[in-house]
Amino acid sequence: MSSSSDRKLAHVALLPSAGMGHLTPFLRLAASLTLQNVNIKHQQFHLLPLDNPLEDPFFEHFRLIKESSHLLSPLLSALSPPLSVFITDMSLVSAVIPITEAISLPNYVLFTSSAKMLTLFLSYPTLAESKAMDELDEMDVVRIRGLELVPKSLIPPPLLKKGNNILKTCFLEDSKKVAESSGILVNTFESFEQESLRTLNDCQILLKRLPSVVAIGPLPPCDFEKGQLQLTWLHDQPAGSVMYVSFGSRTALSREQVRELGEGLVRSGRRFVWVVKDKKVDTEDNEGLEERIGLGTWVKSWGWGQETVVNRAEIAEKIREIMGNESLRIQALSIKEEARKAVGAGGSSNKGLSELINIWRKF
Repeated sequence: MSSSSDRKLAHVALLPSAGMGHLTPFLRLAASLTLQNVNIKHQQFHLLPLDNPLEDPFFEHFRLIKESSHLLSPLLSALSPPLSVFITDMSLVSAVIPITEAISLPNYVLFTSSAKMLTLFLSYPTLAESKAMDELDEMDVVRIRGLELVPKSLIPPPLLKKGNNILKTCFLEDSKKVAESSGILVNTFESFEQESLRTLNDCQILLKRLPSVVAIGPLPPCDFEKGQLQLTWLHDQPAGSVMYVSFGSRTALSREQVRELGEGLVRSGRRFVWVVKDKKVDTEDNEGLEERIGLGTWVKSWGWGQETVVNRAEIAEKIREIMGNESLRIQALSIKEEARKAVGAGGSSNKGLSELINIWRKF
């Protein structure tokens, strides 16, 4: 991807990680770069299938990407014109930065989550080695440097468990390498996470120097992501009357929880759009709901699984409470408008991305 200008062109390559929560922001970043006067060059790769496909190949793909990082060096070095910068997913930092350092290629990190999560990510090694980890079972909140007390329920459970697991290992390895990157891009915007972004750029998280943290979000969806059938139905509904329900691309609900959620949504009396996955879910359980609501569901795959079941009455009550809360509605509309301004002409995120491209032209 090369920036088109009278000045030196910037040649940028992007490397996402597995998982829709990583692939989608990278795709949207690439699309956003096309709006910044760039010429696009497509590189075709012939991918080999796994010898033993798994029902859930996420971790296998993740492992293979990291173990194959050494193959990047000849690929990146052979590109013409030479690369100005390489943008890496946050979960590949420990494997990729040694490669880009060896060929003197500036490496930026795209952090696909929030600035607050980035703060946790960077401070996690200190937390993991502290005595607080031994006391977490008796605590409801976690003290993280640079943040207010964080409810334990908001932190991914594997990070707080004793012993090793893939998420914990990746957090430890990658967070220690981020400081060696050329900069960090975050899918957020300044007015939404002003305090966290200020904390990060004031280097209050790490004792060593932290590269600049730039908010470039929210990265807008690509045109092809907008489903016409769903948009047509939505346009026929009263403004602000529809609730969107999704548990992400990896969170699976048990059949029992799907039934309770479906009944809770119907009992709430509110309009909704519900994203349902077909893995570990009995699709027949949802047929009645589709007929009663008048809107089909998107079918996705992959999931973590869930241990507890929230009953339909509680779900219906919470939906009515949230959808009927006028102060929440006003706050959501305010955030929506601030997000629109951030990515619009002259907005903070728009300016941040433009300034980055100007820097990349000088490399």
